[in-house]
Amino acid sequence: MNDHASVRKDIVLSKDGSHTLFSHRFGEHYHSAFGAIHEPNHIFIEAGLRAVTSPHRVLNIFEVGFGTGLNALLTLQYAQAHALKIN
Repeated sequence: MNDHASVRKDIVLSKDGSHTLFSHRFGEHYHSAFGAIHEPNHIFIEAGLRAVTSPHRVLNIFEVGFGTGLNALLTLQYAQAHALKIN
């Protein structure tokens, strides 16, 4: 296997106008090609974080598999916009 191809990643534009990475080694996008920001906002923030923070102002999160850090970034933005403390 070509070592360069195994680590090569391209930045590509997803359908919602946000960017994601494409791994040539695995032939996969790191985030949804339909919406790199829309999908985690819908699943992680709206269906997850919003549901558990509505009665709470402080939340502890244990992150396994940090990946690109997109969920962490979206969590920070959400916390700042809603005056939440997230550890």
